[in-house]
Amino acid sequence: MKITAVDIYDVAFLPNWNPIFIRISTDEDLDGVGEVALAYGAGSTAAVGMVKQLAERFLLGADPFRIEAMWHTLYRRTFWGQGGGPVIYGAMSAIDAALWDIKGKAYDVPSHELLGGRVNDKLRLYANGWYAAMTNSATATCDAPEEYAEAAQRVVADGYTALKFDPFFDLSGQGPRLPERVLPKRISDLAYERVAAVRDAVGPDVDILVEVHGNLGVTSAIEFGRRIEELRPFFYEEPVDAMNVDAMRKVSQNVNIPIAAGERLYTRYGFREYIEKQVLDILQPDMGLAGGLTEVKKIAAYAETYDMHIQPHNCAGPISTAVAVQLDACITNFIIQEWFPYHTPDFYELVKGALELEAAEGYLTVPDRPGLGVSLNMDALVRYPSVHVE
Repeated sequence: MKITAVDIYDVAFLPNWNPIFIRISTDEDLDGVGEVALAYGAGSTAAVGMVKQLAERFLLGADPFRIEAMWHTLYRRTFWGQGGGPVIYGAMSAIDAALWDIKGKAYDVPSHELLGGRVNDKLRLYANGWYAAMTNSATATCDAPEEYAEAAQRVVADGYTALKFDPFFDLSGQGPRLPERVLPKRISDLAYERVAAVRDAVGPDVDILVEVHGNLGVTSAIEFGRRIEELRPFFYEEPVDAMNVDAMRKVSQNVNIPIAAGERLYTRYGFREYIEKQVLDILQPDMGLAGGLTEVKKIAAYAETYDMHIQPHNCAGPISTAVAVQLDACITNFIIQEWFPYHTPDFYELVKGALELEAAEGYLTVPDRPGLGVSLNMDALVRYPSVHVE
């Protein structure tokens, strides 16, 4: 079997939400899908060019079953793979996912069966995105603590036993704004009140997960973390910039809440120091950025030697969700999966078989469909620009 073509879809779904999908085709009528998880922030345009160049130089004519060999080739022969960032590793992740999809389909088994077999039959999920309503023209977010409380109650009514939010999001009520590294008291107070309102609304048996997106300085991260300890968060995510391992460790040593991070760490080399220094309690590699199934399986195995948990970061499109589920199914240190159940219906229609629509009562039963279990919905993708390489 040989790779004959690669298609790249620039899915500009919203002004600030732009997943990149790929499809790798072969000469035996099998294809596989993947996703570069640069859906938000800046970088999606670069991802299109990166996948195109990798396809032209390394994929066409290659054997799609030699997945480990392809990962090694892309890491070593691109030059920038050795020490690269989210653009090159995102492209490698999408390619890796598509190859596992092809191989699973060829053997008529889910990809996780080729990665050691299923360990987990059902996956616990936590809801994200519940405090922001995104449409094709605007994004509206909760502002007052009581608005967060009311929205959180709806999530619990939908069956979720865990939910995550950034209490610093949209502090002005007029659009997203980053908190300062040194928190003014009024902003710290409002963020605390939001967390407290959610805890009071959902009760003691629902887990709340607090996200900070790496925006605080060490002092403010420790102060705020200590303040919310009494509210018993399930974890405190990226309290400081993940680029500084020692800064994250200082927070971890001074706050009595499990610390989670990893969406902006890439490959086993980016996670190595965090694991060896035991800085984190929960690692959050992104399946569409950290190196794909091949690489994140290795990260999970290394983390297991230090009794650390894995919670794949999942904040892109429905292909990324499918890849995360394949990993979750076959690792022993899985703890919970990030889930976005509140997008508009046309978002899930970008693929056939979107797993987000199969969740029930806050859990997902791992599907047994071949490969990743999803495929592109060309009727939905036809409206977006694409690049064809053959």
